[in-house]
Amino acid sequence: MAKRKDLKKAINLVCEDLLVELLAYGQIHKNVPSEDIENIAQSILLMQTDFVSRISHVDKRQVKPFFRQLHDDLSISTNEIIDHIFHLH
Repeated sequence: MAKRKDLKKAINLVCEDLLVELLAYGQIHKNVPSEDIENIAQSILLMQTDFVSRISHVDKRQVKPFFRQLHDDLSISTNEIIDHIFHLH
């Protein structure tokens, strides 16, 4: 199992990549309202805070299921945000 510090860095990198992708999309597509960009950026930051804080509160009896669920939730959240980014109008 990876260290918590490494997992937090990985989550931060995923969120950083999502923010960069969002900002690049906003620069390429000038017709996208800035409120939409801000809302998605805020949801990325909330996702980052949520997942990093979840790593700090692991039940010692449920370690493997916890991290399996964390991985699944992170994948789902990341895919949802990517869908939101590419469906901006």
